[in-house]
Amino acid sequence: MEHLKIQPNQTILVLNSSYEPINFTNWKRAVILVLKDKVQVLSGRVVRLLNYIRIPVRNIMNNRPTRSQIYKRDKNSCQYCGATTKLTIDHVIPRSKGGQDTWENLVVACSTCNVKKSDKLLEQTKLKLRKQPRAPYSTVAIDLAESNVPEWREYSYT
Repeated sequence: MEHLKIQPNQTILVLNSSYEPINFTNWKRAVILVLKDKVQVLSGRVVRLLNYIRIPVRNIMNNRPTRSQIYKRDKNSCQYCGATTKLTIDHVIPRSKGGQDTWENLVVACSTCNVKKSDKLLEQTKLKLRKQPRAPYSTVAIDLAESNVPEWREYSYT
């Protein structure tokens, strides 16, 4: 009767057997996993896999980030001045100079800073990054850090 603890019509956090957050699923899929004895229900919004699943870190690093993931990682603020309005995505090393669409090269910037920087390298401008951009431990970690679900907070590592 463990499946009765799962909250219907909710997103469920899936943890690896080591309690690392690895995914989100819908409540129906979570109930199926419970009925197949694949997971243990920890709370109404959290289940834990009974068997460990190896997730290669390389896969996270090699994935091209989406715009929304960059905005989430940078907490919807300009990485040059801290502004929270008129935001865009900036390439730290411009594409015209060989910059790629990677976690380490994309940051959120306000339109003012983005225009100031133009297609120059940081050394050629007076702009400085507030924080060095990097790939997150996992994309699930980004969503957890932003979440307001109390049951998920203890599994956030940010």
